Amino acid sequence: MEEKFLYHIWDEGHLATNLLTRSGKHVKVVYPGQYNTSRGPDFFNCILEIGGETIRGAVEIHLHTNDWQAHNHQEDIYYNDVVLHVVLKHNSPYEYTISENGNHVEILEIQNQLSDDITKLIQQHSPESRRQNYCNLLSAIDTDYLEAILTQAGLRRFWAKVKRFNASLVLSSFDQVFYEGLMEAMGYVRNRMNTLTIAHCLNLETIKDFKQRGMDSEALISLFLCPTGLLDKSKSRVPEQIYNRLLSLYEQQNYYARHLDIDWQLFRIRPTSHPLSRLVVIAEFIWDQMDKGILSSLLPHSGSFEPNHLYKSFKHFMGFKPKFGGDVFQPLGASVVATIYLNIYLPVLALWAQKTSDDAALESVVEAYKAFKGLEDNFVLRFMNRYLSNEQIKIIKTRSLYQQGLMDIYNRFCNWHYCDVCLSAVKNQ
Repeated sequence: MEEKFLYHIWDEGHLATNLLTRSGKHVKVVYPGQYNTSRGPDFFNCILEIGGETIRGAVEIHLHTNDWQAHNHQEDIYYNDVVLHVVLKHNSPYEYTISENGNHVEILEIQNQLSDDITKLIQQHSPESRRQNYCNLLSAIDTDYLEAILTQAGLRRFWAKVKRFNASLVLSSFDQVFYEGLMEAMGYVRNRMNTLTIAHCLNLETIKDFKQRGMDSEALISLFLCPTGLLDKSKSRVPEQIYNRLLSLYEQQNYYARHLDIDWQLFRIRPTSHPLSRLVVIAEFIWDQMDKGILSSLLPHSGSFEPNHLYKSFKHFMGFKPKFGGDVFQPLGASVVATIYLNIYLPVLALWAQKTSDDAALESVVEAYKAFKGLEDNFVLRFMNRYLSNEQIKIIKTRSLYQQGLMDIYNRFCNWHYCDVCLSAVKNQ
């Protein structure tokens, strides 16, 4: 079995209900976390109950316990946030894994703690070679059936996001959940864990306290950029006057002195996608809306959740030009705003409608998601498009629902090369 398939097992929750660590502690997976595509643990932002205590942190997954040492994680500070070491087979004499900072990390051996369905599937499955440009599910399929499959998969992806935000809500507030989603989006693909780390370390309650004590928006910008090392790493991208201004603001403030050890990935990043510019914009947004409440400020003022109204209002709200830096920092691009709207705002809004029992609002939000225009292609969509005809690709580009469906299928099945599971899942829908 490949380690990547263990990621699938963890992500989809194919585990027994009564999980026990090697030390005998009960484990409940409240939220499995988000798959990490950059340096560090396999899943981050996980929410677990271990021994009756709710814990938030990272999860590292290996085939064998000793792979932790084989990969030198015990010497890597990027693995100090791991709160659970998930392994297929335990082959260490110790009941705990030791991280670089000396923490004792619980070990969950899963070879005898898998769900019945995945156990049968593993026993029955034998990998088969696939033609590179042929997919048994998507290739040579009629358009109506394709649209039906992608609609269902796209909605499944939407409700998975709602579930993710609901899990985060257990430990925070609607504003903090939305703030974390915004900050994650500011990091794009390679830096999303980095920008999310800022949201965890400088949470809204902390920022609100600083504001009440007299800190202004420019000082908040300096807190986003200086202790994280991003300003120094991006010195060549800003005029010397602005660099010195931000550095001076940070050195003069007496609110936050912690250094955040963040490994920024900035190679070949376009200026419009650079986290420095995006964090300036989002810092001003957070500052301006904090007193009223971030989500409250984005709720339709007229009470209308009509799809077109929702997007126009959100686009107007998020497309402002930052005051700091003159013409150096630009507003968020249209594609970024659209991505935030689809992947963060609408799922959080749906969760809010659920919690407030506003069925009409919830129905409108889901319709807004289903009707939204197609976004720019990413590497996943380009990968999946090779299984489709040119005519089908044109249709899929018109609606983000279809694109989200393709991404759901890729993340659940294609990424693990698990074609038989995919076919079985679709047939049983």
